[in-house]
Amino acid sequence: MNIDILFLSQLLPKEKETEIKRKIKYGMPDAANALQWNIIDGLEANDCGKMKILNYLPVGSYPNSYTDKKIENFVFQHTQKYRADDLNLGCSNLTVIKQLVNPPLFKREIKKWAKQDNGTKKILIIYTAKPMFLTLAKYAKKCNINIDTCCIIADIPEFCTASSLHGIRKIYNDYGAVKCASLYKYIDKFVLLTKQMAHRLAINAPFIVMEGIATKPDTKSDISLYDKFRNEKYILYSGSLNHKFGIGVLIEAFSLIQNQEIKLLLCGFGDAEELIKEKQNSDNGIVFLGKIDRKQVVPLQRGATVLVNPRQNIEEYTKYSFPSKNLEYLSSGVPVVAYKLDGIPDEYDKYLNYPADNSPETLAIVLTSICNMTDSQRIKMGQAAQSFVLKNKNNVAQTKRILEFIKSMP
Repeated sequence: MNIDILFLSQLLPKEKETEIKRKIKYGMPDAANALQWNIIDGLEANDCGKMKILNYLPVGSYPNSYTDKKIENFVFQHTQKYRADDLNLGCSNLTVIKQLVNPPLFKREIKKWAKQDNGTKKILIIYTAKPMFLTLAKYAKKCNINIDTCCIIADIPEFCTASSLHGIRKIYNDYGAVKCASLYKYIDKFVLLTKQMAHRLAINAPFIVMEGIATKPDTKSDISLYDKFRNEKYILYSGSLNHKFGIGVLIEAFSLIQNQEIKLLLCGFGDAEELIKEKQNSDNGIVFLGKIDRKQVVPLQRGATVLVNPRQNIEEYTKYSFPSKNLEYLSSGVPVVAYKLDGIPDEYDKYLNYPADNSPETLAIVLTSICNMTDSQRIKMGQAAQSFVLKNKNNVAQTKRILEFIKSMP
């Protein structure tokens, strides 16, 4: 089957990534950006047919979140195989106004694509469930009833920011959730990160589960920071340093580890920073590195004794997320300690080391047991996990499943 894909994305075009990041004031979309590029590169590697990207920059509004009032219109290329002429659509970046004036600009491009009669099967793929993109899927079907639609939902919007929203923003967020629910009927197939998402979103259309994409550790890294800890045994956590992600429990667990030679390295930023700095003053084993570049994080991960993700299975959102951090950790070849979240499939149970309960004492026991292993035991454990994810969860394998799923549309 010859297919013609239009991919509605929210990514950072590589030609402009550095410039765009410089203009972002907060809310760097690194994880979502990486996932979208992995999906796009994987689809191309699987010879998906012709694919064009129509992009909406994943930046907040001017002036609080981004420096520009207007997003520029520019063409970019996602592939070297053919001239794709991907389009980042220029549009307003003013709060409220952007929600009103931007959709018609996208409709113009979608109509142009939908009306092209090139003898191929047209498929519209949209990344994540947002009212504007779902409305555009509805419009595409209006333009051409034979268009098939597929929505990749990496997270449930109301769980991403709802806890930190109040007043008008919360009302708007809740409205968005209701709006999305009314538009899911225009999506023919879904790609979800957990099977529980389908129930939560009341999805009746066919779906497959793709937890995420594992990638090989970047060899273009900066080892200057790692060199300081090269001869140390250390537990590493890198990511959002927020209380809700279990940072407090991790610090308490570390205080219970008897081996004074083991260190706890913490990288990132968040609302638990004050607690970390306070504990660091009284415990020389805690090392707070703050927010560091990914090129420095990767060598630290690969050189760690054990990697830990202390996010516990105590909130509803854990049913609807598969932490990208877990795949990143497993790809490193180092043993990983994490909690069994509802959204983690059983096939990962052989490769993740789960604490039996949520107590700091139990977490300390699991971390200590891995630190006490011989180097060869840890290497064997880490390499088995690395081999599993790099073979079965890489972008080519995962997007092959998506492509076969899409092509199976009647």
